[in-house]
Amino acid sequence: MIILEKQTQNIQPLEIKFILLAHIVDARLGRMATMERSSMLLAFCALWSLAALAESAVNYAHLLDVRPDFVDPRGVLSGWSPGFDPCGWRGVTCSESKNHVLALNLSGCGLSGSLSSNIGGLRSLETLDLSSNSLSGSIPSEIGMLKNLKQLLLYSNSLSGHIPPELGLLKSLKVLRIGDNSFSGAIPSQLRNCIELEVLGLAYCQLSGGIPPEFNNLNKLKILNMEKNRLGGTVPEELFSGCNALRVVSMADNMLQGEIPSSVRDLAELRTLNLANNHISGSIPPELGKLTSLNYLNLLGNKLTGTLPPVLNQLTELRVLDLSSNNLSGTINAISTMHLKNLTYLVLSNNHFEGSISSGLCTESSSLQNLFVAGNSLTGTVEGLLSCGSLRSLDLSNNTLTGTIPSEIDSLVNLENLVLHNNSLTGGLPPQIGNLSNLQMVSLFHNGITGRIPVEIGKLQRLQLLYLYENQMSGGIPDEIANCTGLEELDFFGNNLSGSIPEMIGNLKNLELLQLRQNGLTGRIPPSLGYCARLQALALADNRLSGELPSSFGLLAELSLVTLYNNSLRGPLPESLSSLKNLSFVNLSHNKFNGSISPLLGSNSIVKLDLTDNCFSGEVPSAIGGSRNMTRLRLGQNLLTGGIPNEIGQLRWLDLLDLSFNNFEGNIPIEISNCSRLKHLLLAGNGFSSEVPAWLGTLNALGELDLSSNQLTGGIPPELGNCSSLLKLCLQDNSLSGSIPAELGQLTSLNVINLQLNNLTGSIPAAAVKHWQKLYELRLSENYFTGGIPPDIGELVELQVMLDLSKNQLSGGIPWSLGKLTKLERLNLSFNQLNGQIPASLQQLTSLHRLDLSENPLSGEIPEKLSVFPASSFAGTHLCDAPLSSCAKPMDGKMARLSNAAVAGIVVAIVSTSAVVCMVLLCMLVKVWSKWMEVSVSNSDSDAGEEGFGEKEGVQGGANGKYWKVEAMKTVGSSEKQSSASETCTVDKDGGN
Repeated sequence: MIILEKQTQNIQPLEIKFILLAHIVDARLGRMATMERSSMLLAFCALWSLAALAESAVNYAHLLDVRPDFVDPRGVLSGWSPGFDPCGWRGVTCSESKNHVLALNLSGCGLSGSLSSNIGGLRSLETLDLSSNSLSGSIPSEIGMLKNLKQLLLYSNSLSGHIPPELGLLKSLKVLRIGDNSFSGAIPSQLRNCIELEVLGLAYCQLSGGIPPEFNNLNKLKILNMEKNRLGGTVPEELFSGCNALRVVSMADNMLQGEIPSSVRDLAELRTLNLANNHISGSIPPELGKLTSLNYLNLLGNKLTGTLPPVLNQLTELRVLDLSSNNLSGTINAISTMHLKNLTYLVLSNNHFEGSISSGLCTESSSLQNLFVAGNSLTGTVEGLLSCGSLRSLDLSNNTLTGTIPSEIDSLVNLENLVLHNNSLTGGLPPQIGNLSNLQMVSLFHNGITGRIPVEIGKLQRLQLLYLYENQMSGGIPDEIANCTGLEELDFFGNNLSGSIPEMIGNLKNLELLQLRQNGLTGRIPPSLGYCARLQALALADNRLSGELPSSFGLLAELSLVTLYNNSLRGPLPESLSSLKNLSFVNLSHNKFNGSISPLLGSNSIVKLDLTDNCFSGEVPSAIGGSRNMTRLRLGQNLLTGGIPNEIGQLRWLDLLDLSFNNFEGNIPIEISNCSRLKHLLLAGNGFSSEVPAWLGTLNALGELDLSSNQLTGGIPPELGNCSSLLKLCLQDNSLSGSIPAELGQLTSLNVINLQLNNLTGSIPAAAVKHWQKLYELRLSENYFTGGIPPDIGELVELQVMLDLSKNQLSGGIPWSLGKLTKLERLNLSFNQLNGQIPASLQQLTSLHRLDLSENPLSGEIPEKLSVFPASSFAGTHLCDAPLSSCAKPMDGKMARLSNAAVAGIVVAIVSTSAVVCMVLLCMLVKVWSKWMEVSVSNSDSDAGEEGFGEKEGVQGGANGKYWKVEAMKTVGSSEKQSSASETCTVDKDGGN
């Protein structure tokens, strides 16, 4: 039997069975004759051969059954034919006896199609590798029939569906890698039965659910990769305690929650732990300190809190430590490279660390090459790192570091990347920076760095990126910068640099971005710039550059973006610009360029073209239609003439067209209606003389329409009501007539309406006004509107900038509802026919700083809170009180109710009556005096008799009224009394009315 065991080593199961059977038969037939026994053995051998051939044929037949489900564009399976030896077929590996198919390896053969269910017939398979193809469909459940399978590699395909639980039947399986597919659903717990499993790769799928705790049964598992799925729940505590042979654990980019289980301490062999980008919370467990074999620890992008545990210094084999993008706090000085001597990457960015950087973080003996602590609240200076000579990349950006960049910075002799932007560093850039010959990137933007750019910067031959923007640097750009021939991006935006652009800037052959915007640079653009053949983005805007564009610009074949706006550049554009086929974004606005715009239309790639505020002349070339990808075209404030070319209609992606303030004339072409994405149409300040086109109503995306200051006639087309996205409608300063169409009430998003300076008539349509609830500016002045001010205007509570209804023919009173416009800043109702009093509600307009009610027949008192406005605001009215003259004060309650006309009548009556009374009294006195003189004469003749009689009769006459002299006086007195009483009643009656 020992000999038998030796004979059966490395023999297939079927062979073993027949060998055993042959030995048994041979033993039992030992007494038979030699010939008979030999015949019997030959019969068994023949039977065995037939069985073996039968099984082999079955295997090969199943291979042919698998093939039809593959799509083979490269023809790698063209040799799979019964006419050839199956063991020589592409990807097929047979046993030594060539009786069994042991492996099928078609990795990276460009196969598509699906995995056939006939795969289950290849019972002897030990390896199945179909990785890195384009197979789709699901894994057939028949795969569970491959009991001998040790390696199943289906990764990097397009397989989908659920992972079949039948995989749990493959108890000999050691490697299962099916990641980078589109599998969904839960991870089947049946995989716990694959107790020989050493590698489990399920990464980059769409698996959900939790991690099966039953996986603790896989005690031979060494590599577990589940990253980039949708797994949730917690990391099972029992997983780490059971799978203590694990060396690699990656569960990054899932939705795992909870804390890191303390059982992690049991993974004594662990080399890699990657739990990045989950929702893991709690603190960093001190149990991690027991993983002394760990060399990669990545916990970035979680919700970890607390401070850095000192036990991390026990991970002496650690090379990479990434704890970035958590909620960790405290100081970073708990980490020391004095202990972590193998640490090369330390990433602590985007946490809440504070305090200064101590020299113990990175010592002279450390191996730390990359230190990233950006996005924290670190204070102090960078001097604590000057002894870290091993550093290659240092990123302390987005902190609150202060102080200067020390001159000893050149002690970091290996430094390649210096990133200190978004801090509060001050002082100058030390010349010693030129000694860092390995520097490739310097990013110091958004600090308070002052002084000049040191000429020593020119020594940095390897420098690729130099970002000094948003500082306070001054002086000129040193000519030596042209020696940095490795520069790819140079950005000095937003400083106080002066002088000219270095003449030899063209030496920077690798330059892709040159950003010098918003400085004080003068002089011309150097012609050598045209030799920066790789230049893609050129931004020289917001300077004081002058002169013409050099014709060498035509050599910048890669140029995509050029911004030169807000300079004093002049002259025509060089014709060589027409060769720049990659131009996409061009802004030359606010200069003094003249001549034709044609050279810029050689590129069909232009997306945005802005030439506003120059002196370009001539017509817009029809070639403009070739820029089919254009989204913005701004040619305003130039001297362009002629009509709008019909080819504008070919710009189907256009969302802004600004041709305002030129000398265009004629009609607005209907071809613009093809620009269905148009949001801004600005044609103001030209000589267009047609009617407002009705087809504008088809531009459903239109948000701004400005046709002001033209010679447009006719009415406002009701079709504009279809522009449901319209925010701003400006038609002022034309010759439009007719009324405001009620259809404009459909424009419920309107913010601005300006129809002033036209010939519009009719009333202001209340039905439309009430829908303009988002309006913050309404100008209808200098038209011929009649009727009253609609009270609905008072409901437009968002009105803020202006309500101007002046210089119309509006009548009636000012609506009380206008007092609701509490955000309004300017109100002008002047030069109308408004009457009545100013409603007291206008005192609620607390934001109002300009008011004009002049030239209206308004009357009454000016409300007290409106008295702060100047008298000119109320000129040409009948109003009184401050700031005008005071109103007349009433004598009593009745007088207080009299109108101005009644008071005037009373005054006239009183004066007239008083004059009459005075004349009558004067006449009576004259007559009395005359009679008295006569009586005096008579008395001198007969004193006693007459005196006594007269006295007595006088008394009686006073009572009876018989003596005419006295009666005449009574009559006059009575008549005066009646007249006065009659007038008083009349006044009272009138006053009562």
